[in-house]
Amino acid sequence: MTAALTSRITIGVPLLAATLALCGCASISEHTQAYLGSPHFPPVNPRVVHVLAAEPNQPKVRLGEIILSIDGNPSPRHLEARLKAAAANLGADGVFIVVDRTHIIPVAYWDCCSPAGFTEDWHRLVVGVAFKYKTNELKPS
Repeated sequence: MTAALTSRITIGVPLLAATLALCGCASISEHTQAYLGSPHFPPVNPRVVHVLAAEPNQPKVRLGEIILSIDGNPSPRHLEARLKAAAANLGADGVFIVVDRTHIIPVAYWDCCSPAGFTEDWHRLVVGVAFKYKTNELKPS
């Protein structure tokens, strides 16, 4: 074997394995829907966006909804990062969760060579509302 081929294998195989492992663990589909008539703000840095479990009491403007459709089991940190990035694109100060629901779908299977089987398919839906706190200098772009 040549040195070039050995180095390609040494680098390529672990990279392929890592890619398959990360892709096979979970998939997250994101949909962001700005509310009609809501003000438009320039995007902000996702690091300044807060993810809240409940609606805050402070006066605010609701900008839109962020819907995450999740298959698998991603980490909470990954889900929060996706919510923050989507809310940041709307120019939000934060996002609060209104729905976090897991659907369990029963799946039955069988073939001619083995006994019938039963499994469950898990699907999670998270819906958050992006908002901007009302202040005296609140001016949409």
